[in-house]
Amino acid sequence: MAQDEFSLIRQWTSRSDGQEGDGLTVGLGDDAAVFTPGHAMEVVACCDAMVETVHFLKTTMSPSDIGYKAVMSNISDVAAMGGYARYALVSIAVSPNWSPEECSQIYDGIYQACERYGVRVIGGDTVSAPDALHLSVTVLGEVEKGRAIRRSQAAAGHTVFVTGHVGTSAAGLHLLLQEKNGASSSSGVWRELEIAHQRPLAQVAAGRLLLASGACSSLNDVSDGLASELWEIAEASRVAISVDAAQIPIREDVRAYATQVNKDPLEWAFYGGEDYQLVGTVESNKVDEIAQKFASAGIPFAVIGRVEAKSEVGVPALSLIQDGLQLPLPKAGFNHFGQRG
Repeated sequence: MAQDEFSLIRQWTSRSDGQEGDGLTVGLGDDAAVFTPGHAMEVVACCDAMVETVHFLKTTMSPSDIGYKAVMSNISDVAAMGGYARYALVSIAVSPNWSPEECSQIYDGIYQACERYGVRVIGGDTVSAPDALHLSVTVLGEVEKGRAIRRSQAAAGHTVFVTGHVGTSAAGLHLLLQEKNGASSSSGVWRELEIAHQRPLAQVAAGRLLLASGACSSLNDVSDGLASELWEIAEASRVAISVDAAQIPIREDVRAYATQVNKDPLEWAFYGGEDYQLVGTVESNKVDEIAQKFASAGIPFAVIGRVEAKSEVGVPALSLIQDGLQLPLPKAGFNHFGQRG
């Protein structure tokens, strides 16, 4: 790239207003940003990295989709603690295969995600890379002091739930890969599936609702697949979880597309990932009340299982009830070394 690092940073981050206030003491333009969390709040910090060919392909994601998703996945992590995002720092390592115009489009997506969720870009870095593009986003959010929802408080008798629908992003990725390989799949009919993969939504409102309920005992976002997230809750809480295959919320267009391509939609739901819905557990005597609040907010909420005591060695941490049988559900999901594990 012909332009120097500093001119590129100025060009790509020119949409950051740099204005201080609202807790931001020093904004974009100094060596570091300085902010103060709100009264009675504490900071939630998370960082996700995306690497070309491992986490995305230029043939299935536009540059702006890549930038959008990098920010949104972090916002989802904050939502999974019951908090909300406030600031973002963006670091990008650019290979010779990416033009300044394409990188500018990545920042288009970054700012689109930030504007959607009220997040401000307050810093970052730009360097070169020899082979593939690397994009790392750090998001700083807030949650009420001492109230962040963790994975480790699920208890026997609690109810397992998930927001929205799962398996949609994986169906969209399958469709995009089919098109990449030259297969005809009537993509116009399934366009919503592609959008679910390229432009997923973080469930911030759902996380805040769950925090306000005071009855959510564990929470995770569905980034690596429903099975992987449930395993993390079961292991952190030292419980066993059983889920009912018939209760897993899968969209009808996902089921229809799965039938067309001879796939099991449950496989996408449990092992596809990147739906960015919230999965967790709540006190069973509060389920109806919480479900009513979700309905009033227009947010889908599905009860999918139950937490059991892990009473003996050899009892699977996660099991699936299907066709009258209770079967172990393996620990697997998206593996960041490019495989399903």
